[in-house]
Amino acid sequence: MTLTDTTSARMRFAPFTPLLDDQLCERAGGRLWLDALAPRARNTKGPFGRARAYARTAAVSHLVIEPGTVRCLIDETAGSAPSSRGYATQPRPTLHVPLLDQEQWRDLTVITRHLAGRLARLPAENVLEEIAGTGARNGIHLLPALDQCRTSCGCSSRSDLCKHVVTVVLQAARCFDEMPLALLLLRGRSPVAFFSGLLDPGHPSLLGGPRRLPDPPAASAQTVYDWWQPVPLPPVPEAPERPATPVLADGVFGPGVLAGLAAGTAQRAHSLMQSLTGAEPAAAALPAGSPAEAGCADAAPAPLQHAEIPLQQRFAELQQAMGMTRAQLAEAVRDWGLSD
Repeated sequence: MTLTDTTSARMRFAPFTPLLDDQLCERAGGRLWLDALAPRARNTKGPFGRARAYARTAAVSHLVIEPGTVRCLIDETAGSAPSSRGYATQPRPTLHVPLLDQEQWRDLTVITRHLAGRLARLPAENVLEEIAGTGARNGIHLLPALDQCRTSCGCSSRSDLCKHVVTVVLQAARCFDEMPLALLLLRGRSPVAFFSGLLDPGHPSLLGGPRRLPDPPAASAQTVYDWWQPVPLPPVPEAPERPATPVLADGVFGPGVLAGLAAGTAQRAHSLMQSLTGAEPAAAALPAGSPAEAGCADAAPAPLQHAEIPLQQRFAELQQAMGMTRAQLAEAVRDWGLSD
């Protein structure tokens, strides 16, 4: 028996070979299913006991598990002589299992989220056992009971548990042996969606699925065109006239005086740096004919003397004030000398 077809809402298993030696299931997935749905399936008395021999050897062509239903197709004429009747008996028994609602799935996801790392290292049958046990301890029963299910079959039996429905129950246990997590799909949630909800608290499966947005209000084509008609930009103002060169009022320094003051300031800065670094002061070269040279002899004072302050201390204070390293400060002094 193999999984021949699978989607997010259906799993189809085929083919089914007869079970030998009174065997029902082999692993934990099928045992959990039978213990919950048919705890007396192993006994020889009752509906399950009387139909067990038929269910083990029935010619089941395929079995389909969908949310809320397990159904199969049984060919009762397989392996027998051709019948004189004009039709072949092919019962289609179905087991209807109640689905867990959205709140139950959300609660089951929340209470098992802390087990996500452990479940990733376990076999599938043990994963189902952990999830079912954790849910049962919190009032969420992943494994259904028989009195919670409904049955339907096309045979002539008047019993709710005919031999064909018992075949569905016992053969479904074999499917859960092969793929235990198919039980999640039977109760209404695909395994992929369930484990995605374990890892992502905002997964759509925990929020009731994607919601449909309301349709936009109806509007005519002309109205839509008017809405999207580009709004004209305001006119660009004319560029102002280029302002003329400002003219200083009478009694204010003229251009020549400003040039002399700038030259004097540069010379004073140069002299201060040379005095702090211990270099020999150089003669300043002021612009010829400048007011600083003609009548402002005191514009460039003599270099400041700081003999009472040690050279290394002055050098360190200058470095701290200018935020420069020793090499950068020496390079700046050299550049000042080259600029002369």
